[in-house]
Amino acid sequence: MPVFVVIWHMGGGGSSLIFSKDRYLDHVFTFSDFVNFHVLLLAVPTFVFMANFLYVSRGISTANLRRRLKRVLILLTFWPIAFIIFRSGYHGLLQLFPRSLGSFAVTVLTAGHTIYYFFVSLIMCLLITHLIAHLNLRFQIWGFVLAIILLASLPILTKMTGFYPLSAYWSPLNFIPFPFAAVLIAQNMEYVRSKKILLISASLALSVLLSVLEWHYAVGEIFFPGQGYAIPAYTRASLLFSVTVLAMIATEPGIKSNGICTYMATYALALYCLHPFLMGPITRLVARITPNGIFLRYGSIILVILSSYALAMILRKYLKEKVIT
Repeated sequence: MPVFVVIWHMGGGGSSLIFSKDRYLDHVFTFSDFVNFHVLLLAVPTFVFMANFLYVSRGISTANLRRRLKRVLILLTFWPIAFIIFRSGYHGLLQLFPRSLGSFAVTVLTAGHTIYYFFVSLIMCLLITHLIAHLNLRFQIWGFVLAIILLASLPILTKMTGFYPLSAYWSPLNFIPFPFAAVLIAQNMEYVRSKKILLISASLALSVLLSVLEWHYAVGEIFFPGQGYAIPAYTRASLLFSVTVLAMIATEPGIKSNGICTYMATYALALYCLHPFLMGPITRLVARITPNGIFLRYGSIILVILSSYALAMILRKYLKEKVIT
């Protein structure tokens, strides 16, 4: 899945009028929209879901929660600081000093305005998962339904209030339903497997239906700030049901992992964390070799992915395992 993150960040999914602030009203749904918003953007939600699913599957306890939070906090401390210094020097850290309470909140939630905002949302989701895992099944189901309603309502509230952070890509609100989904599936695995076809079909149908609705009601100029396109990245309930489909398929015991998948899984976190450092230098290097737009874009993407894996294997020898894998 982090491969999808690299492709998305480097424009590998193509573009459409949804990215144009002047012409988004003329937008019609294209294949690139499907790739960008319904395939590539599944990466982060899937990562969130699987992290919480594995936490529940391996045992809910205060000790396990503390251990997981400690690891995520290490990642949240190390990688944003390293990237900010790499990008802007130590002066970049000084620029993060908050000028108001609002700017402080945004700086925290965005992990210093970096791609590592994901770790902030993951911490909050782990805390929610820990709390709801001890609840009655009925409360878990109702919580799941209410969380979906909240998520689906956020784009409308954003347009009504003009407060874009409600639907910002970095907002932890985007991921509130995922702990509920992870808990429900992990704690009821036998039932899920016995009704697998029905549940996958229902989830897929809901994903498609919600996707169609979102492309009608969740498009607007208010969503451009901070992300650059007219539809929210993750404030879309359709992604939740797409992820549950993937999860129910991936957790099927008959599916066996091959060597390539095992390798990619081992270095998935490393690819996510390292690729921001390499995108600029590698793109500039490839630009010297070829001016062709297609070769420049996809050649850079391939080299960033391969270089990230190579660098991860080297850094694994020097950095603590909790930081790189």
